[in-house]
Amino acid sequence: MKPFARIPAEIPRSGIREVMDLAWAAEKTGEVIHLEVGQPDFDTPAHIIEATCRFANAGHTKYVPNAGVDPLRAAAARYFERSTGVATGPEHILVTPGAVMSVASSFLALLEPGDEVLLPDPGWPNYHMAVSIVHGQPVFYNLRAENHFLPDLDEIESLISEKTKLMLLCTPSNPTGQVYDQTLMRELMGLAQRHDLWVLSDEIYGEIVFANQHHSALPHDEDGRTLIVSGMSKSFAMTGYRVGFTRANPDYIELAAKLQEPFVSCGTGFSQLASAEALDGPQETVAQMREAYRRRRDIALEVLRAHDLYRYTPGGAIYLMIDIAASGMDSRDFAVRLLEEKRVAVAPGKTFGKMCADHVRISIAAEDDHIRRGVTAICELVKGK
Repeated sequence: MKPFARIPAEIPRSGIREVMDLAWAAEKTGEVIHLEVGQPDFDTPAHIIEATCRFANAGHTKYVPNAGVDPLRAAAARYFERSTGVATGPEHILVTPGAVMSVASSFLALLEPGDEVLLPDPGWPNYHMAVSIVHGQPVFYNLRAENHFLPDLDEIESLISEKTKLMLLCTPSNPTGQVYDQTLMRELMGLAQRHDLWVLSDEIYGEIVFANQHHSALPHDEDGRTLIVSGMSKSFAMTGYRVGFTRANPDYIELAAKLQEPFVSCGTGFSQLASAEALDGPQETVAQMREAYRRRRDIALEVLRAHDLYRYTPGGAIYLMIDIAASGMDSRDFAVRLLEEKRVAVAPGKTFGKMCADHVRISIAAEDDHIRRGVTAICELVKGK
């Protein structure tokens, strides 16, 4: 039998999923504190559940247009216009089966084999995986701990070559939780324009910012080179609905909608219609979840300070990187041992890149007591207790 395709076979599995599987297996023998996965621990708001049932019962269970149902494209356009101040119509919106498909669609639509993509290190491992699958070439720019995990523009510019096609940004960041300010976003967009790069700005955590505000790349885009990725999973606790969307120029939207045909055909009608009501409806639960995440971040930082392991304060998202260098362990070995000895699951830093090989990532999407107990266990293991 002929072999599998080389690149998919060689791509390493995400360390996040590896730990999740180990944690699920460990649950068969007792409690495990889950800090490894970025899934909101809140229930989907009741009014969204009601809308979902209403639309499913009304028969919205059939195929829908490739680009998404009109009510959601219109609601997403209003959302982007409200949040960025940039005029946006339904023709600027592509609905995808989760934000991960918005990311993958951009690589399918823009990359030829060998094209280079600037990716953050540390960054979500799925970026690297998806670029490699379409035969693009990842080029990593470093987000250094000593620079509070923020990008260095001079370093990024030094990495640009004739083959560079796209620069990917993620703010608020997975895995660091850092938030890019307006000046930095303007400078990054200026760099992209000077070098004629497409920009993919992953802003899925844009509603989860604890101070100041989220600054999108969109207001700094002068010529339609920016693709903004967002969706319903994180801010609305709708991870299982698999509804994401891209905001981009209409020509890109038309192309990317066509690319959904051979891979996913279309999304789910009742999920998309419920998402439209979520975007236009009451936002109190979004604010309540954001405040809970801020409180949990502060609990984690309090524990780290008490153990002299505080390094920085994330400004948003639902993540925090913890420095485990003093343990002398590889981050994967640390994560496995933490699960075995303390029954706490975390994501190994090396799965996000070389810059965080001596860190682990925790998710603050867990109840307050689990955050306190889990971070305390991390600190104890770092110190050999």
